[in-house]
Amino acid sequence: MSHPVDPTFRLNAPFRTDFGRNEHDTQGAVKRGREGGDHTEYGHADRAAAQTGSFAKAGHRLHIFTPAVAKQINTFEKEYGLTLFDRSRSGVQLTKAGKEFVEDAQMIVRQCEESLRRAQRRSTDGIATVRLGVSILRPGHRILDLWQRDAGKHTDIRLELVPMPDDSEAINDIITHLGEDVDLISTAFDTGYWNDTCNTLALDSEPLCVAVPRNHALARHALLTLKDLEGTRIRILKRHRGANDTARDLSEQCPAIDLIDIDHYDLDTFNDCAESGDLLIPKPTRASAHPQLVNVAVDWPEPVVMHYGLLYPLDASPAIHTLWNFSPQTEISNRDRPTKPRRCSGVKCGNL
Repeated sequence: MSHPVDPTFRLNAPFRTDFGRNEHDTQGAVKRGREGGDHTEYGHADRAAAQTGSFAKAGHRLHIFTPAVAKQINTFEKEYGLTLFDRSRSGVQLTKAGKEFVEDAQMIVRQCEESLRRAQRRSTDGIATVRLGVSILRPGHRILDLWQRDAGKHTDIRLELVPMPDDSEAINDIITHLGEDVDLISTAFDTGYWNDTCNTLALDSEPLCVAVPRNHALARHALLTLKDLEGTRIRILKRHRGANDTARDLSEQCPAIDLIDIDHYDLDTFNDCAESGDLLIPKPTRASAHPQLVNVAVDWPEPVVMHYGLLYPLDASPAIHTLWNFSPQTEISNRDRPTKPRRCSGVKCGNL
């Protein structure tokens, strides 16, 4: 029995993070925070605090107040005679017992979620679900356009959009566990970077541009040279590999360019650049993520490109593999045949 596919997609139930918290249930979360939570909240708070190293950051991630996080964890420790965290002025750190508890809890949560997914798959009357993770920095516009164009050809597959966070620790965990909460992520990546973690499918290659605050004089340029960038401060990821390192090597040949190392970037980084006037070299797919920044093409002395495409599980389901066939343009893999880099076209570069 086939079912019609809604080409506007189905927005999945709000994303449940690694802690099981519905990140969009803000009103309910505030109510829980004021009331101090209940027994089922303790595990969420423990794991959030373990990942962030701070009760305050855990509260921000779970959308509850910091005192509520502390109360939940303190009550849990007192009730079971445990000390899960060492507290200090600089934050919190798991004890040996706390580390073992969190690891066991994560395994149990994942087993329960997998059981739930199997039950849900058995109840969908033969319709396979593929979940595309989306966020402000990873909107997946191009993937959605391709799917919407050909969705009617695959009435046995449903594409669900799963909201994701954008902080680096959470997104790296999602990528490591692709196939659990999220099946696909569209992003820019360097060849081979994710080979030991997940599969990659390159749909295109994008040159690195520079994100420039709108009130900056360089924002009016259609194309920048390294000479134009002299006297500016540019935020760039610390040296690790790939296209960012190539951009760094070329920029370092101009001592008048002040390169500022950053560990990662998120929406706060874009906000800081818009306020401070700093420039930023982001991934191509993220360069237009902020309304106060514009993308300006760079005339690099040599190609500086990253692949744009999909990350998907190493043990991908047949439904995921079927998606590669919904458009001839998508049958391009960085493992099969390289794509020809597209030249950045002014401020529209990387607006995916």
